[in-house]
Amino acid sequence: MRKRLLAALGGFVLAACSGPVLADTPSLFATLTRPGACFARTYDSAHLTAHPRQTVRRFFVREPGAEWRPTQAPGHFDVAFGFQIIGSSDTYAGMGICTPNGARAACDIEGDGGSFTISRHGDGLRIDTARIEAEGAHDFSPDLAAGDNRVMLLRPAAAPACAAP
Repeated sequence: MRKRLLAALGGFVLAACSGPVLADTPSLFATLTRPGACFARTYDSAHLTAHPRQTVRRFFVREPGAEWRPTQAPGHFDVAFGFQIIGSSDTYAGMGICTPNGARAACDIEGDGGSFTISRHGDGLRIDTARIEAEGAHDFSPDLAAGDNRVMLLRPAAAPACAAP
């Protein structure tokens, strides 16, 4: 009897603790379309040395800007993204057209640049690449999925971290 009571009490405490946390977590749509939203990562030399096939040295995802806000909807929204690769000063950038799918958003890159998915990773984001190719100021990027760039973990960042230099 005592074991059942403790198990029931434990279940109640677990349910009570998880409810408000889940309720307070904004959707990916709300997170990614909030004015000024920016998630970025610049990989340091130690990380790049440990991952010699990685070609991305910087990656970011941000809300696309004021001109896109009227077109955003929970079932279909857009994100801007960009990256820099080792050996190039170019910033390659594009738009992802995203559709929520459970805890993830599947994003197709405009102009047949490939696709990626976005999901939460703690307070940041996880980007899983299928194929990402984008245009820079001087040329087109190689396909990021061809190197060790299939997963990128981004952190919340100030808006300047999501700007092209």
